[in-house]
Amino acid sequence: MVDDDLAAQSRREQILLTAKRLFAQHGFRETSLQDVAVELGVRRQAVYHYFPSKDQILHELIARAGSALEASVEPALRLDAPADTVIAEVVRRHVRGLSADPDVFRIQFAELPKLEGDRADGLRADIERYVGRVADVIASGQSAGTVIEGPPTALALMLIGMCNFTLEWHTDDSALDDALVEDLCARIATSGLHRT
Repeated sequence: MVDDDLAAQSRREQILLTAKRLFAQHGFRETSLQDVAVELGVRRQAVYHYFPSKDQILHELIARAGSALEASVEPALRLDAPADTVIAEVVRRHVRGLSADPDVFRIQFAELPKLEGDRADGLRADIERYVGRVADVIASGQSAGTVIEGPPTALALMLIGMCNFTLEWHTDDSALDDALVEDLCARIATSGLHRT
């Protein structure tokens, strides 16, 4: 029984990883469950056994990516430190989390706005909660007089947008290594482009 559960879990993971790769290469809309099955060398019914629809795979990929990113950033959000220190670490960890699995985040950014239904609303609510937590750090910095004035949620979205956009220009063949990109984003987040 345990071996059967492990085999099922392994097959499920194979489907998710294969679908993620195909979605990233060809696009979510252009990839069918038949394509996933062919890539895995199984019949389409084997894929349907684990995922009745392509949307279910997409939802799970996005949910897992969001959970992994939040887990990566969580230690920074719990720091007992000045807001600018917390913000810098949040940004570093956010960029690092994205670069750990860029394909899934590119898929999320392209597809989540198009999804409908309760599950998609739940995924968007998770993102809003995350943005709210970053906004809370910004608001605490504003109260302490160390962070610029402005609507905390808008500022949080600007920071997160800066981090997210690194996926568009920072690639494996970039002249900048991941650690430098993380550090530069963190420095821009806390001090802009002013020389210190």
